[in-house]
Amino acid sequence: MPAAAQSRTPHRFNLPLAKDLAADAVASGRDRVPIFLFFDRYDCSYCERALAQFVVPISREPAWRDRALYRQVEIDQPLSLVDFDGRATTHELLAARYRVSLTPTVFVVDGTGKGVGDPVVGLLTADFYAAYLENAIDAGGRKLRGDTPS
Repeated sequence: MPAAAQSRTPHRFNLPLAKDLAADAVASGRDRVPIFLFFDRYDCSYCERALAQFVVPISREPAWRDRALYRQVEIDQPLSLVDFDGRATTHELLAARYRVSLTPTVFVVDGTGKGVGDPVVGLLTADFYAAYLENAIDAGGRKLRGDTPS
């Protein structure tokens, strides 16, 4: 794949790109934390806002950074990726498998790639977006730990 195809989005703030979901799955199982997949598009201004104001700050905040593995998926780029089962795929194909067409979309998944909560599609109401993300991460963590909601 040409080096240009492995480039980042033009966004100023980004999560680590999804590269090896099989390795992430091992870490997810070991640490009993979900994998947070942020599906992004190259020219998505809502993605830029979500990343800058909510997603990246949450991923760095001490109370939240260790509660999930945060990865970014570029739905409109053929970036190389190792899927959860160890097979080679691309960001575009992963997005197609999850049927992502609107961005930003967040899926919180387990180590097999199965959703462990409802996806967060769109920026929704900005006043509540951080809460939607935090609820999705919490729900995923509870499922992976076998906790029951209180």
